[in-house]
Amino acid sequence: MLYKNIAKKLRFRINSDEFAIGDVLPTERQLMEEYQASRVSIRKAIEELVVLDLIEKKQGSGTYIKRKEVVHLMSPLQSGLESSNERGQTITSDVLEFAIVYPDDEIANRLKINTTDRVYYTKRLRKINDRPQIIEESFMPVNLFPELSIRTLERSKFEYIEKNLGLIIEGSYQEFSPVIPDKEEEKLLNLQGREPVLQITSLSNFQDGTIFDYSIMKFKASEYLHAIYVRRETQGPLLSQKKGSTTDHDSQLHASAEETLKFYPVQ
Repeated sequence: MLYKNIAKKLRFRINSDEFAIGDVLPTERQLMEEYQASRVSIRKAIEELVVLDLIEKKQGSGTYIKRKEVVHLMSPLQSGLESSNERGQTITSDVLEFAIVYPDDEIANRLKINTTDRVYYTKRLRKINDRPQIIEESFMPVNLFPELSIRTLERSKFEYIEKNLGLIIEGSYQEFSPVIPDKEEEKLLNLQGREPVLQITSLSNFQDGTIFDYSIMKFKASEYLHAIYVRRETQGPLLSQKKGSTTDHDSQLHASAEETLKFYPVQ
């Protein structure tokens, strides 16, 4: 249903750096225009978020962000190059598209920029040990990276940002969901029979809060296992386990809360 999809997108935005607690949500009319939806659909989506206690309505004033959902700390954020090197693997990137465009309302809102600010649109096929694993579409403000090139994207964006530009990346908000790939994505990832993929939508930011990257990544789900171990004392994710491996039970119980979720390619 359309309103559920709108509610999901708004939930993502509320939990991201786009809004702070106490900020006012865009008006019904603004949301209708942004999502090309009816007033009824927008109101149903808003009500879902009210039920989740994320927002609250104030008569005659507007709808405000009441709280954010708890997002557990994960293991340190790594680039694809870093995580592959850690596992002794080789990652390469084929740049399928590279263009400078004007963002639509949704992309501009994610990046906290105007629709008149230009962004890089990039699409990469990332291969691990020469096997297609990830399709990544990214949007990055041009004014932050005036010299971004295809050569840079063939390696690592994070490496370029930190080593070449000397900027400090604080972290990334990520949301996970299963999706059905389109025909082009099936072909790129060598999928058969409408096999679902794992989609990760991420917003990455610098230490000052500036959002520098909005990415949509689609992982070949059959190649990855995403597992966690949750201990009652912390209520946080503690363990990621590679598919087919065994882990000592005692080491699970004493894992640190910072040793959390990771994606592991199945060998």
